[in-house]
Amino acid sequence: MSVSTEAGTPYTSIDSENISFFPTFFLVGAPRCGTTAMSKYLSKHPKICFSKPKEPHFFSILIKLLGQVNLERDYIQRFFFHRTDEHLVCGEGSVSYLYSEQALKTIINLNPDARFIVSVRNPVDMIYSYHARLLKLVEEDQQDFQVAWGLQEARARGEQLPRRCHDPDLFQYKEVGSLGKYLERLFELVGLDRVHVVVFDDFAKDTLSEYKKVLSFLSIEYDGRTEFPRKGKHETIRFRFLQRLLKRPPKRVANFLLTLQQQEKRKQKGKKNWWMRLRKTLIVKNRVREERKPLDDAMRKILIEAFRDDVKKLEVLLNRDFSHWMN
Repeated sequence: MSVSTEAGTPYTSIDSENISFFPTFFLVGAPRCGTTAMSKYLSKHPKICFSKPKEPHFFSILIKLLGQVNLERDYIQRFFFHRTDEHLVCGEGSVSYLYSEQALKTIINLNPDARFIVSVRNPVDMIYSYHARLLKLVEEDQQDFQVAWGLQEARARGEQLPRRCHDPDLFQYKEVGSLGKYLERLFELVGLDRVHVVVFDDFAKDTLSEYKKVLSFLSIEYDGRTEFPRKGKHETIRFRFLQRLLKRPPKRVANFLLTLQQQEKRKQKGKKNWWMRLRKTLIVKNRVREERKPLDDAMRKILIEAFRDDVKKLEVLLNRDFSHWMN
């Protein structure tokens, strides 16, 4: 069976003949809303197989680079090599899928019963944190968030983009923060019953309760987990060139290293090879933990007005009051 894609995309079809299985759920976003923490908790559940790494971005990014793909070889074997008969459900956590209608439609075509988990957050706080994340990943080159926000129109025209930019959409902060817009589209595509929404405020306040709700949504029994470790302070990097080399190597090198990594994990039953251990050590050594400067009050007011209508949409979709986000 081949799954055709919409006209105008860089790829044409997906060879899904004889695939061993397909993920049953997708944690699709949004960025900086607790998806990494949730994915770590889910990955430790003995009945859940979570992709390695957490965000393959297969249906939004990799598939465009590969062109025609063999689903078993390029996706299942690469990112779910650790699956066993003990796993009742399988999932992954590519937050880019929330913003890609093509990715969502492709997933639905491959698994009409797929379930989706979405995390939402006050977009003002989310976007400020998202900017810091892009800096850490050496995607963004504007240290000042206000400057980066002001460059959106120019960057949409392809101007003043960071060097080696691989996706100009990353810097459209207003669009990334418009969670109501994209949640509404997801509801329209798959229906309310196949989407579970986690509000970041609730997740931070009572992580156990939200974790149990996600397990219930996936029809998986609670595993007794009571500890939910959180990340520490805000992190920056010491050397941008080193971070780029480790996090954003050239495409051919990245693809080769990813393949090597998966092969070694299969041979060693999940153990990291020397390259991955060295890479991890260098990444850790290159981190600097510090408190980030609070968002300027004037800039906060600009963001509140920019997201006000979308937050109202989110309130209607979830039947929640988020007026405190807009204060």
